[in-house]
Amino acid sequence: MTATTRKADRTGSAALDIDQRSLALTHVHLYETHLLKLTRSLSERFGNPGVGDAREPCVIDLAAIADSGKWIDFPALVSLLRNYRLEPVGVVHGNDQQKTQARGAELPVFDDQTGAAGETSATEPAPAAKAPPSRPEEPEPAPEPPARPEPPPGPVAPMVLRHPVRSGTELYAQGQDMVVMNTVGAGARVVADGSVYIHGALKGTAAAGAGNQAQARIFCESFEPEIIAICGTFLDGEQLAQHPAWGKRVVVELRDGQLAVQAFD
Repeated sequence: MTATTRKADRTGSAALDIDQRSLALTHVHLYETHLLKLTRSLSERFGNPGVGDAREPCVIDLAAIADSGKWIDFPALVSLLRNYRLEPVGVVHGNDQQKTQARGAELPVFDDQTGAAGETSATEPAPAAKAPPSRPEEPEPAPEPPARPEPPPGPVAPMVLRHPVRSGTELYAQGQDMVVMNTVGAGARVVADGSVYIHGALKGTAAAGAGNQAQARIFCESFEPEIIAICGTFLDGEQLAQHPAWGKRVVVELRDGQLAVQAFD
């Protein structure tokens, strides 16, 4: 049997239509960026996470913290919201740094005129530009000699912190590893695009691989964290308090999408 291809009828009717109307979405207003506090708030509101339940689309609203300068671990935040049956589809408001962080986590950023944020506004098509008047042809300039290739960039030095990181402090090593030559206190937060090395006790939050480096690791001399995270995958202290490595010298790494905590001598 021979297959025959039929051409679509061309009746002049449109193949689709675009209807720009407002679409109401749930807004998750962020007042804090600490994952442990956010987890507790979501748990108080929704109870236990619903495994396998359908998720409701939402946008993450950063208006309340746009002037705070707070760093946001968007991959971990998205993972947390999904655990509570919410599916983030984008971000609204926020400052330029927060918007850049959101785009780096593949979250669209909507301004006040976009449909996902609420209101829509249709724009008139720009008028076609008039062709410039013709000019007489000019001789082409002589080609320039090829530029010498720039040497490859050298390794980036880590951010080194010599003093204790105290409660309420948030520090971010962009494009670097971070070395803390002291203690990270409870309520403190250290974040690095690369690995995090803590030559003291980790009692607060440590997040490595914020630049999407799955090979990043967390090292610390005494493992007592509130939260640990690598590439958005995180565990909190309540989940780790009974871990055999608690209080010991450890390395944390990402294996098959899960955090692995290993004590070493």
